[in-house]
Amino acid sequence: MAFVVSGLTNYTKETQLELLVKAMFSSKTASLLQGAGQVIPGIKSAEALPLLSSDVFFQADGCGYSASGNTTISQRVLTVGKVKVEETLCPKTLETKFTQQGLAAGSPVDLGVFQDQIGAEKAGKIAEAIETAIWQGSLSGSGNNARWDGFLTILTALGFGGAGDPIKGNVADAYTSITSSNIDDIIATIYSVIPAALLGKPDLMIAMGTDTFRLYRTWLVGANLFHYAATETAEMEIVDPITGIKIYGLNGLNGTNKIVAGLWSNFFIGTDMMNEEEEYKFWYSQDNDEVRYRATFKYGTQIAFPEQVVYFTL
Repeated sequence: MAFVVSGLTNYTKETQLELLVKAMFSSKTASLLQGAGQVIPGIKSAEALPLLSSDVFFQADGCGYSASGNTTISQRVLTVGKVKVEETLCPKTLETKFTQQGLAAGSPVDLGVFQDQIGAEKAGKIAEAIETAIWQGSLSGSGNNARWDGFLTILTALGFGGAGDPIKGNVADAYTSITSSNIDDIIATIYSVIPAALLGKPDLMIAMGTDTFRLYRTWLVGANLFHYAATETAEMEIVDPITGIKIYGLNGLNGTNKIVAGLWSNFFIGTDMMNEEEEYKFWYSQDNDEVRYRATFKYGTQIAFPEQVVYFTL
């Protein structure tokens, strides 16, 4: 005996890949990092990020050879979490509702026109969950945020004051809240402690939640700083008129009251995308007479040089 699935509308390989990519990289943070070339593929479990730093000492030229300085090679490990999303769908449930119009003629063994719509909706929801987990994920957390450590978790675990630790953005713990009245001062304080070597870099950014960005926009209006395009604030990103640094409002930082400043080139996403384990598909289960959905992927984050990141927390 064999499966008879001639009535099933197959999900093509191209569509599967398209929706998988949408799920994994269409969130704003993931899209920005992908555009910056900060996605490392091919990670099955963990991979070391090799870090290179070197000193240079100018000497008076003359005969002889006098070595000085050091070249240091170190590493930080990017560990990915293995994730799957599964759901069982019975097309016959749709027969008694208006949704019957979208089913194929005859005995339904697929979801008809709804399959593409459900697939796109699932991809969008996965992308939303990834956006939050990129920043707030924690292996000691729960739910969708418990599959890998996000950027905030990495920075928080390091703390402040030690070698390789992030730079404290809330200098002397001067701020106990973020409001539309003090957001400009907070940004000015963050700017004051950004390493001078990073200033002027094209990918230097300040990232905050869209909730905090809304307070920032309120301050802009109150300060009569209207020399910006309305589309900039609508897209939750704008070049700050005081510091000249681009500020991003990101849903992944919502509800945290945390602000991060640094180079996009210092932040990494790790995934696999080279393995049959990463898939996005619907298929008909003849044993159960139902359609099944599965998305599986690997994902993780890491920061190469935390000491180059300004981390504001209350």
